[in-house]
Amino acid sequence: MDKGIDYDVQTTVIFKLDFDGSGNFNVLLIPDIQNQFVNHVKEVYEKDETLGGGYVSSDLDFYFDGCLVRLEYTFQCHDENEAEAKSFSTYSVQCVQEALEEFGCKIRKIECKAEESDMMWLDRLEDAIFG
Repeated sequence: MDKGIDYDVQTTVIFKLDFDGSGNFNVLLIPDIQNQFVNHVKEVYEKDETLGGGYVSSDLDFYFDGCLVRLEYTFQCHDENEAEAKSFSTYSVQCVQEALEEFGCKIRKIECKAEESDMMWLDRLEDAIFG
């Protein structure tokens, strides 16, 4: 019998883009670079079997602060405990790290917080079907 639990893992990936707004860099290009970065990350995630295969259950939300970018999303998985769920989410990002960093950015940090999924809807559905 399966002893695993469904987890929602709130995942945050911090990137540092490879520009600081100084020198010959044209600050007017920042919105274009941000859009290109978002599209690049989405494409990498969509191509990956895990990240694009249904484990990411929310939108990819991007927050820009200068050359730092915070990406947040919910990763859903079925694991034996919170530590394994967090580890799986972290590992999934590490598997595509090289492809993500092809844009000219570096992953600075991966943070994960796992909590048991709210499966009350499933209990209600089973009660409705099976009495």
